[in-house]
Amino acid sequence: MTPRVRTLLLGLAALAVLGTLVWKAELFTVQRTGATPTPLALTPAADRPAAAFDASLPMVPVGVRRLVPGQRVLIVEYWAPWMRHSGPQATTLDSLRRSLPPGAVEVALVCFDPFPSVSRYVGRMRLRLPVLLDLRKDLAAGLPCPSIPYTYVIDRSGRVAAKQAGEIEWLSSATRAAIDSLCAEPAPEPEPSEPVVKSSNRTVL
Repeated sequence: MTPRVRTLLLGLAALAVLGTLVWKAELFTVQRTGATPTPLALTPAADRPAAAFDASLPMVPVGVRRLVPGQRVLIVEYWAPWMRHSGPQATTLDSLRRSLPPGAVEVALVCFDPFPSVSRYVGRMRLRLPVLLDLRKDLAAGLPCPSIPYTYVIDRSGRVAAKQAGEIEWLSSATRAAIDSLCAEPAPEPEPSEPVVKSSNRTVL
């Protein structure tokens, strides 16, 4: 084996290893079969960390939705059309959303799959929830997705009130009570604005 061939083979082997590492980095842990949905569990207010993200994501089938923390309760579920019970998870979350006062809670299903497959699924299932695509991981940079499904709930003060792996029992009384309690929390006070100093242009004689 000539040195040139040996160098070529080593380069190909290095590329194969690098490709495998990149592929593994893109994989998600999927909820195991047989696991049952659980009610949403909130973190005590004093222990909630601040959320830091600002992402504008394409919607399916059309449009753009900006997600930022604060002002109102935000539910983000990392979701995929291929996961077990993908339809029931989406429809029950939508039922919860529609049972709440208008504008009280913002809800988004966030997906990493290509647009064509997600669009076909959304059309076939007639989903009414906003389905957003985070193909560049803009949102996941601030709200990591360690598994599918995975849910975050951000309170009105912009803090992470819940982060929970697995399917959520969206229509359970415990979940509804948790969401109602978040909606009842006081809204954050606006930051005080700097006083405006008016200058006088009058000439004093």
